[in-house]
Amino acid sequence: MCRLFSSNCTRISLKDKMTVIDYLTFAPSCSANMAVPNTYGVIFACVCGVILGIGFCANLLAFSLFAKKNALRKNRLDILLLSMTLADFLTLLLIPFTLHSAVSHSWPLGDISCKVYQFLLAFSLAASTYSLCAVSMTRAMIITNPYQPPTMDLVILMFVLVWALSFFISLPLRMFATKESLNPSLANFSFCLPTIHEHHYQVVLSQFVLYYFIPMLVIAFNYVRLALFLHKSPVMSVSSARNTRRASVLVFLAAATFSVCWLPGYVLELCVYLGLYRHGRAWETFYFICTMLQYLHPSINPVLYVLLSKRYGHRRAAWLFSCAHLQFSQGFVCLVFIFVLDSIRSSVARLYSNTI
Repeated sequence: MCRLFSSNCTRISLKDKMTVIDYLTFAPSCSANMAVPNTYGVIFACVCGVILGIGFCANLLAFSLFAKKNALRKNRLDILLLSMTLADFLTLLLIPFTLHSAVSHSWPLGDISCKVYQFLLAFSLAASTYSLCAVSMTRAMIITNPYQPPTMDLVILMFVLVWALSFFISLPLRMFATKESLNPSLANFSFCLPTIHEHHYQVVLSQFVLYYFIPMLVIAFNYVRLALFLHKSPVMSVSSARNTRRASVLVFLAAATFSVCWLPGYVLELCVYLGLYRHGRAWETFYFICTMLQYLHPSINPVLYVLLSKRYGHRRAAWLFSCAHLQFSQGFVCLVFIFVLDSIRSSVARLYSNTI
């Protein structure tokens, strides 16, 4: 990876306008020749492009699994999983703006568009996170009280509350989002900040508590509750145990990937706040990894759902039939993608049989 800080950028005081995190987000584009993307920007764009492609394919597959209305009426969890998929898909729709900024060295739109972009980014993250919390709560209620599962009205109410709560939490956190330039001599080098510098760490702390810490407590509480119930409950039938394990593993993996993808970024912010950050290759690599993990997260949940859903096997034949009727190049890519899904699915199945 190339150095992030060129001679034109190192003279800019980070304390004047942005934190190191904000600076690093756009510093990869700062080079002696602002018209030519540097190596970091190209690598960043390529990796994000791959993630975007995988995410779109995985979400489309997940949406196809949700296509039958009868299935949605039968499975209450599907409604909340659909909520999570919609939120992740919204996040993926916003990534192209980040790709454009990384390659062109500038936020392509105006200040109002910056505010809308930052709000939608926070809104989609909150909706995905709270949908995951709702899924864990619903799963715990279904298993601990199978004879009185949550009603469909309650699940729909949870769906509405997830999106309403996400809206009202995200709005104040992105109220001060703004488009700025580093300095007058680099007027074309603009960036879209989630908030003004004076409020940055207050916003980061609020986002950590509301988007990460509290949701992880909710998820952990439901899993402890579920584990205690399963430990005390009588032996279930083989089919019931298999279905319970499959659903529990699905939610657990979704929660685990959420933690893995977002915790490093908050750790990096904490290091910057405590003054532990130092310019260097190791920190730049760590930042790159944190950023890629955050962009990868919207692509993981639908992949997990597709791989662990029993309906994947039912729809696989229909997908293969559709692939056969595409043009050669498109059909080949379609078949390769299904082959990759089958390989990962079989590997995951073997892992579960050995560990669970």
